[in-house]
Amino acid sequence: MTLVATLAVLAVAVAVTPWLTRVLGRDTGYPLAVGYLVATAAFWPAVTAVMAGEEAAWSVTWVAELDVNLALRADGIGVLFTLIALVIGAVVFLYSTRYLAPGRQTSFYLVMATFTLSMVGLALADDLILLFLCWELTSLASFLLIARSGHSGEAASMRTLLLTFVGGLTLLAAVTGIIARTGTTSVTEALAHPVWREDTTFTAVLAVLVLVSAFTKSAQFPFHSWLPDAMAAATPVSAYLHAAAVVKAGIFLMMRFSPAFHETAVWNYTLVSVGLFTSVMGGWFALQKTDLKKLMAYSTVSQLGLITAAIGVGTDGALTAAVVHTIAHALFKSGLFMMVGVVDHAAHTRDIRRLPALRRVMPWSFAVTVLGCASMAGVPPMLGFVSKEAVLTAVGQAPGVAWFAPAALVVTAVGAVVTFAYCAKIVFGAFVDGPEPEDVREAPPLLLVPAALPIVAGLPLALVVGSLDTPVARAVQAAVPGTPDVHLTLWHGFTPELAISLAVYAVGTLVVLNRARLRPRVERDLLPVDGAEVIARMVTALTRAGRLLAQPVRADHPTAQLVAMYAMLTALVLGGTFAVANGTGLPPQAGDLSRPIDAFLLVVVSVAVLALCLSDSRIGATVALSTVGIAVTVQLFSLGAPDVGLTQLLVESLTVIFIMLVLQKLPRTFGRPPRRRAGSALVLALLAGGATTVAVWALTGRRERTELARYYVEEGPVETGGSNVVNTILVEFRALDTLGELTVLGMAGVAIIAVLSTIRDRYLDPDPEHDPSYLAPPAVPVRPPGTRAHAALEEPWANAVPLKLLLHLVLPLMAGISAILFWRGHNEPGGGFIAALVASVVVGLTYLSTARDRQIGPPRLPLLLIGLGVLTAVGTGVWGLLAAGSFLQPLHGEVLGQNLSSAMVFDLGVFLAVLGLVMVAFNLLGTSDASRAGERTRERADETVEGELTGPLDTVRGERPRLSVRSTALADGAPPQEAGR
Repeated sequence: MTLVATLAVLAVAVAVTPWLTRVLGRDTGYPLAVGYLVATAAFWPAVTAVMAGEEAAWSVTWVAELDVNLALRADGIGVLFTLIALVIGAVVFLYSTRYLAPGRQTSFYLVMATFTLSMVGLALADDLILLFLCWELTSLASFLLIARSGHSGEAASMRTLLLTFVGGLTLLAAVTGIIARTGTTSVTEALAHPVWREDTTFTAVLAVLVLVSAFTKSAQFPFHSWLPDAMAAATPVSAYLHAAAVVKAGIFLMMRFSPAFHETAVWNYTLVSVGLFTSVMGGWFALQKTDLKKLMAYSTVSQLGLITAAIGVGTDGALTAAVVHTIAHALFKSGLFMMVGVVDHAAHTRDIRRLPALRRVMPWSFAVTVLGCASMAGVPPMLGFVSKEAVLTAVGQAPGVAWFAPAALVVTAVGAVVTFAYCAKIVFGAFVDGPEPEDVREAPPLLLVPAALPIVAGLPLALVVGSLDTPVARAVQAAVPGTPDVHLTLWHGFTPELAISLAVYAVGTLVVLNRARLRPRVERDLLPVDGAEVIARMVTALTRAGRLLAQPVRADHPTAQLVAMYAMLTALVLGGTFAVANGTGLPPQAGDLSRPIDAFLLVVVSVAVLALCLSDSRIGATVALSTVGIAVTVQLFSLGAPDVGLTQLLVESLTVIFIMLVLQKLPRTFGRPPRRRAGSALVLALLAGGATTVAVWALTGRRERTELARYYVEEGPVETGGSNVVNTILVEFRALDTLGELTVLGMAGVAIIAVLSTIRDRYLDPDPEHDPSYLAPPAVPVRPPGTRAHAALEEPWANAVPLKLLLHLVLPLMAGISAILFWRGHNEPGGGFIAALVASVVVGLTYLSTARDRQIGPPRLPLLLIGLGVLTAVGTGVWGLLAAGSFLQPLHGEVLGQNLSSAMVFDLGVFLAVLGLVMVAFNLLGTSDASRAGERTRERADETVEGELTGPLDTVRGERPRLSVRSTALADGAPPQEAGR
């Protein structure tokens, strides 16, 4: 349970972050850092167990039918990356409290906390499905943290999302292939499966898929460009995600799948070659940069290349080097990123060409930066020296042809020289070279100390590096089967690796001494474009290609859409029908398919469709269309499908109302199409109609009830306790499908709000004094008393009064029917969806009874209903997971002799979401711009008239006014004169 407790603490941190930012502002980093330390303490028993060689695991059934478990497991690799995420995360949060601008900073802390939860979930996942989900969540969190940086982060965040999305697709393909071949979703069981040794082709293909996924996250060539792009994010984001977390997710994935691929040639050659090339390339690009943060980004790319190459070698020593350098890199690179932020805060620039010599005015910052760069350059006695020596040893043992290992060692040495050079550029460019500083002070301790902590920690760790033997050995053991012999020490004696290091220091020193002469040559652009521009051009080319492909079915050409759709439908139906007829032959029709009511309904539908096609009036076409819907409803009832028929009837009624709401904003008549287009449409319609007719004739009544249908009918009451097979299928057997449809329905409501609420015109929030185009709502004429007979036909307020009076009788009746349909839905025709449609009719009647367009209910109520509906449905699924071990597992019981089921709660979620969507449609589609513009004017007029009516008029007549009629009329926009009668 210690693993669950760790994730629970992080989940609580995510949940309370919005409240903390509201109370503490940017100081939210302090309690979050404490929370991460609490999570570390909760995780520590698992660390102790793993170090002792024991197993720390937890699992609960997630989807029992698919054998998917919510499984967590801590091994050496999981412990390593979990502690990096928690400890570095706590330090970065402490740093953020003084780096960020004063204010709430909710998005920063919330997404950072969410990322940590996802990263720890990824490190501890022992289920392939869970691993993939956490992988994608880290990508989304990274995208959001870059995008929140404003305009500068928009394009960069999209490019980052694009590249990591490619990695997500390849990982999805790999996970799918692994599950299909191994028959399990367990990571542990899958990696131990014999398929990796028996099927070398499958192993090679999966290795390529996994390494592409890892390359996208660890910024390896050719996916490296997203990391420098991501420097648009705030410095704490770079210090955490782009030094210790997101990029480490790619390293984690390579280590996690190393047991399956460490002896695969394509894995070894690709990782070593790409890793070393990325190391040298990233180092050279770092030398070219004058922005310290961009320099740090490319140096990260370079260092990750070294770790990738070490993993590719695949031996015990190589994995040891990869683990140690992962620890060292997380420490010195996160600290150096934060030190760049310290310099930026003090000097207000990160550009080396503009920075003064800061070593005298910022001595502590200078010392910390020197230590960090020494560790990155592999200078003793820092931890980076130990890891760099181990990497040199590992690369010299690279498998393959005879020349491969020596060549790899030479490339590694060249990369080490470039690393030494760009580390010197950081130190000399920021603290030594440049003019004397003015008005620059040392950073405050609350900003400097958190930045220094991970860097300074590298010195004592190097001096007692033997204390890391057991943790490193456990991580290596998880990456390479066997019992590795790990013995870390700062001094190995005079070795070839030490000789290479001394040569690197000598050449690097020469470069530093000649930096002024070499800088103009080095900082020249070698390539005409950078990676970001390459991606931008690729996106532009793909966009053009996509537009060409979408041209036949463009959204603003519905005719083209119909042509493509009908053509495919005709080809599919006719081809499929004739293939079946010529192959196995059509089975004979079962039962009598000729009923008198069918012929009658065919005539009604045919006449209605003909009227629809010939009508010039939009309202007439709507009436004809509704006739088709009602005729289909009658046929459904005649076929004995009351659930479907009732749903069709209610949906048809509401659909017609919605169409009429839209028509009030459109011209009354259709435009006449050209004769040629009309003829083409007729031919197309006849073809599609004929094909559909053939399909109906070929498929209707030609098969007996299937085994699945018999199971639903026979076993449904036994399994669910309900006899309404339609409802039990929707809310129990296929509840997950319904949940997905419910979520889509909720998103449709949100989309309606997002689209229609952005429409602005001269009627919306007008300013009569300054807007010359403002059109005031037309005044309602006052009719003399003798013309009241036909007032209801011309004046909406008079027409609305009878309907409003009728509501007093209809509303309770409809509410009762809705409740009955909801309650009985499990056993009789009804259910949450049908009950919601009946309740929606109540909303529709309420809207129609108003004399002017206005919203029904509070403005936020529809969204609240949609949200509550979806959350209720999801909560029902979680209830089943916790109580029965499976998501959306139905639970049954009896209360006072009444059979109750969790499906009723699920149905309640459906009810709320559907009702909310209908209210959204009425409130946004039915509220005209003019009514919104004039609503305030009418309200002021109503208040004035009401004061007048309660004054002298009542005194003259000697009677009290009819308050109910007057209030009703005025509330709906009735003219004051008419209301006073």
